[in-house]
Amino acid sequence: MVSADERGSRAPRTLTRRGFLQAAVGTTGLLLLSACGGATQAPAPKPTEAPKPAAPVAPTSPPKPAEAAKPAAPAATTAPAAKAPVSLKGVSLSVLQWSSFIKDADPFFQKQIEDGFMKDTGATVTIEFIDANQIQPKTAAAIQSGSGPDVIGFRDNWTYLYKDGVVDVSDVAEELKKQWGDFFPAIEAYSKVDGKYLTMPHDFGGGVIHWRKSWFKEVGSEAFPKTYEEYHDVGKKLKAKGRPFGQALGHSFGDPPGWCYSMLWAYGGREVDEQGKVAINSPETIAAVKAMQTAWKDAYDETGLSWDDTSNNRAFLAETISSTLNGASIWWAAKNDKQPFFDDIGLNLHPAGPKGIALLPGFDSYSVMKYSKNIDAAKEFLRWSMKPEVWGPWFQLQQSYVGGITQKFDDGMGWDKFPPIVQVFREIGKNARTVGWPGPPNQKASLAWSKYIIVDMFARGAQGDSPESAAKWAEGELKQVYEM
Repeated sequence: MVSADERGSRAPRTLTRRGFLQAAVGTTGLLLLSACGGATQAPAPKPTEAPKPAAPVAPTSPPKPAEAAKPAAPAATTAPAAKAPVSLKGVSLSVLQWSSFIKDADPFFQKQIEDGFMKDTGATVTIEFIDANQIQPKTAAAIQSGSGPDVIGFRDNWTYLYKDGVVDVSDVAEELKKQWGDFFPAIEAYSKVDGKYLTMPHDFGGGVIHWRKSWFKEVGSEAFPKTYEEYHDVGKKLKAKGRPFGQALGHSFGDPPGWCYSMLWAYGGREVDEQGKVAINSPETIAAVKAMQTAWKDAYDETGLSWDDTSNNRAFLAETISSTLNGASIWWAAKNDKQPFFDDIGLNLHPAGPKGIALLPGFDSYSVMKYSKNIDAAKEFLRWSMKPEVWGPWFQLQQSYVGGITQKFDDGMGWDKFPPIVQVFREIGKNARTVGWPGPPNQKASLAWSKYIIVDMFARGAQGDSPESAAKWAEGELKQVYEM
């Protein structure tokens, strides 16, 4: 088995198939640096922008595969009687997916493939783990050239963007649903395009606020603030003591959209209405941008404008920030590295805005490409990856960084083995919305996400544009996407 580990332009005026693919290449990866190698280009080009933060000491890794490689497969499942493995001797499959922030997850999965799928079927599998910000340009290039990986790991609603280049995998998805029940609503919306499942759901997760309990207490906050207003009031006091909040606002796939979409919705803003008409330039949106702009200078590390999805991890673990949005990787890195401040970390959902809490989680799936010469074999790989004896141990190693795709599936995979504090990650799905909400998560919503329009709107406000100007800029950008 072979493994490799590689550590905006405006939208076109017509929504042709080729135009969408070219737009995806031009807006999602070519100007991005590795999510494992430093900060990305700042999102909203201005004459001056915040400097790149000094890189704190990198955290050490979670448990080695040898230590964590033997979590037992969930005992209580409704799996049907085991079938004899399909013979795929002589077949070669290639898989492309993003490199996990849980360091040992990728080699663990690679070994599962070698000892399981390859041994049982006789197939040869080549898997490549790369920075998630590079998946989209590689996908678009493969579709355009008609060659590349047989299976590609997609994120969120990318299936809508690449729907003409992937295979219908409804047979695999329906098998999963028959065994484990209906997918969570957001997963269903992301996976099913034009009445067909064009991607197979694999896992579901998101970020919560990691914060230092004793530091918050020092400035009078015994518990995590309930609202953004209260949260930012605490942040101002903490920054005055040299302990700012940290938030990435660069072009990176996870934390920046996760923060900005969630805050927009919590204030009642929306990029489009239910009919798909651009609605971003509203009093609610302006209020959200104003709240972030006001707090940015007083409460946040201002170099966050150039941060990617790893910058805040390093900063929190180096104790240079007091709070940040992130997946479970920070908490588990602190635990496994026996950081002295580990017990001082709190985990909570986002604060509430005037309209409550609404979150943009992350969704991972596998799609089989139309150009593949091994479509049936690729579907067998998808089926294998979701077997409880495969997914369960992989999930246990990830240590709450990801979750299941249905309630029944999630309940059967061992959440009860994790500490009570990380159970908050199970609450994400209940507050989840899809990209483009309240409109459909279609190609246009995908392209708007890929162009980082919502992120750049907040970044422009943070950089000094008036909230009204930032919202009007976003309106113009979104109209190029939605009203062509």
